[in-house]
Amino acid sequence: MPGDFLHLHRIITRQKSSQYTTSLDEGKGPKLFQRIGASMKKALAKELTSLVNWAVTELGHVIKAELGAQQFQRIENIRRFVKSKSGGQLASLLKLKSDMEILSPPQRFEIAHSFALMLELINACESAYRTHRLLEEKTAPLSEETHAYGRIIHVLTAHPTESRNSDIIFYFRKIHQLLLQRLTAERHDQTPELHALLRMAWQLPMSKQRKPSVMDEAEYIYSLVLQDDIIEIYLQQRHARIPFYIRTWVGGDKDGHPGVNEKTMLGSLGMSRTRLHNWVKKQFAAYLADLAPLSRSGLQQKNDIRKLQRHAVAVKRNLTRTRRISSGDATRVHALSKSVHDLAMEQQRIFGAESPTLNRIRYLLKIFPGLVVPLEIREDSSLVHEALTDSRSRMNISRMLKTLANLSPEHSPRNYVRGFILSQCESARDIEAGIRLSSRLLKGPRLPVVPLFESSHSLKNGTDIISAFLSVKKNKALIKKHWSSQLEVMLGYSDSAKENGSFPSRFLIQSAMLGLESVIEKHGLVPIFFHGSGGSIERGGGSIQEQTEWWPLSALKNVKMTVQGEMIYRSYNSPAILQRQLNLLTQNRDARKQAPATRTSAVNRKALQRLSDSVQQSYQQILQQPDFLELIEKATPYSFMKDLRMGSRPSKRQGPVQLKSLRAIPWVLCWTQTRALFPTWWGLGSHWKSLTASEKSRYRKALKESAMFRSYIKAVGFTLEKIEMDVFFMYLRSSRLSKDTVAKYEKSFRKEYAEASKCIRELTREKSLLWYRPWLETSIGLRSPLIHPLNVLQLVALETKDIKLLRETVTGVASGMLTTG
Repeated sequence: MPGDFLHLHRIITRQKSSQYTTSLDEGKGPKLFQRIGASMKKALAKELTSLVNWAVTELGHVIKAELGAQQFQRIENIRRFVKSKSGGQLASLLKLKSDMEILSPPQRFEIAHSFALMLELINACESAYRTHRLLEEKTAPLSEETHAYGRIIHVLTAHPTESRNSDIIFYFRKIHQLLLQRLTAERHDQTPELHALLRMAWQLPMSKQRKPSVMDEAEYIYSLVLQDDIIEIYLQQRHARIPFYIRTWVGGDKDGHPGVNEKTMLGSLGMSRTRLHNWVKKQFAAYLADLAPLSRSGLQQKNDIRKLQRHAVAVKRNLTRTRRISSGDATRVHALSKSVHDLAMEQQRIFGAESPTLNRIRYLLKIFPGLVVPLEIREDSSLVHEALTDSRSRMNISRMLKTLANLSPEHSPRNYVRGFILSQCESARDIEAGIRLSSRLLKGPRLPVVPLFESSHSLKNGTDIISAFLSVKKNKALIKKHWSSQLEVMLGYSDSAKENGSFPSRFLIQSAMLGLESVIEKHGLVPIFFHGSGGSIERGGGSIQEQTEWWPLSALKNVKMTVQGEMIYRSYNSPAILQRQLNLLTQNRDARKQAPATRTSAVNRKALQRLSDSVQQSYQQILQQPDFLELIEKATPYSFMKDLRMGSRPSKRQGPVQLKSLRAIPWVLCWTQTRALFPTWWGLGSHWKSLTASEKSRYRKALKESAMFRSYIKAVGFTLEKIEMDVFFMYLRSSRLSKDTVAKYEKSFRKEYAEASKCIRELTREKSLLWYRPWLETSIGLRSPLIHPLNVLQLVALETKDIKLLRETVTGVASGMLTTG
């Protein structure tokens, strides 16, 4: 047994070894955590490394206090081992796994919990530091005076799900604030407070232990997006005349979710109503408090004050009537808005000045005219056709539309539901079916119908589908009369990437956008593109710049995009980070107006088409191999998806693993957990290897010319840097796959990975895969080894069917990889 293995075996099986004994320096904390900060100093800011050092040192104290010196020592030595030169190699990982198997289930869970908390704490430090920098820059809303008008719309979805337990998030939000205080204020004795928060966080698993309901997901999202300081951003953006709106699918996304119906729709609307109503009540109470001294005045304006008070009583009465949602709600909310307006006008008449508090309420009622976060409802096109044949409207989607009609019989239903999205839309007939169903139940085409193009077929044929739809005169007339001449189309990144691979997906979506923009504008209408993209690269995620730099200008004038699951927390937990994202979108729009994007030349477009076809062929070729589906079932956590309890929506379809039955979210989750990140890069290396020198030169020219290609190559570089191929091979070696199958896929993955890495370096002529963001290479280098023990424990959990441990490792890996699925 090699020396490293022998030592590791000793420390895990409690045999004494003096070689790696770690002492606790009084007042300094476990050296485990001191060295983490030191390792970050290569390219990261000193303030950040100091913050990480302080925070994780205190976590070390907590672990030692909770588990005792012996278990702490075991965790420290495991960390040392995986951080060593050979610690991430396949043989080392397999040996670590065999030693972990000797431990008791509680001991394994304690190790997983320690590493998961450590990774999440590092995330909190990075977020706090980013917020601190933005606050130093005094990030504020941009002004319409200097920036072109445009809307930004975030559509909040619960999937891909937030894998963390909402209770642990409660403590990490407090920890985030404390970390921010340490960066912005004098460092008086904050350590006891951090210690106390970490001790409380320690008592909770990182992972969810019960399956959340739709209402749980709604409550979590609204707790973030309707915080007072986030509401301030909505108001400030409105005041700056660069409006920012939010919508949600939670409670309205019927597609593939048997638990969504008219009750969840009302429940979700009711939850946001409660929070917004409480905000208005608090603001109005402040206004009344300012008014109170005047009511005791003996001045000659006393009659005017009484009149003002009567208007205030009307507002108060209407507030009481709108506390809960029920049939006819829109009429009551309209009465509230009118009474606030009347009070504001009376205030101005009497005093010659507007009330800032009343104006804030009026702004809010313009941003949320239904005094709710509006939903968007979604259903499969085939079920919409089926609903049309049901004269009694018994299907869930029909009941949801009828309920919407009851809420708003005389006012716009769009105050409650902004659109009706048709998934699996493959023809103009599907769009017309959506219009007929909503018109029947809403007594007119009062709700925009939004086709979702997500398959390869629909993206390739989307322009023809819309052209056929608009060639019918009554359809175009309907859009102009009822939908403000705007035709919205949703573009699905997840399913198209799952089906074809990441680059073919982006190529298809860009081609679809350009074609759709042309045909919609030709008919005198305004195109609205709704981007169904997620946080992970495999789902179309990335930085704001990389996501949007290849969109046409029409997509930047009205930016509409999903913010999914865990990304909601990352954006909305810090108002400064959210404001920065909004400013970037506005600045990108301005830049595009001043310097329109260069159209990719025909010759470069053909080269990118060949790349797309080649990657798609390689990708689909491996997917169609029977033993590849067996690999997914036996060498990833896919078979245990139902046990993870991460979201209310079924995480996998019933029956054996089949390509068509694979949901996009668990598909990405499995490749993220196993650290292979397969969908983003597969096929790129093979294509590059097949090229001549002159053909490679053509792609270098395309890289300079095509923003879409640049964004993809950056995404691949980032992905390849995160990959740990030996971790993936550990999953293969530990599976029930045959030795021949394991050997086959080890060889093919190793070869394709090497060729993809070579492609990026030769294409960019840079040594680093992250040439454009070098500090990120250091950050990944810090995180990556700390995830290894969680992967090892995850395999033990899969083999022993230890579901509690499995959940904790999945959440821990997601924290380390910064994405779930």
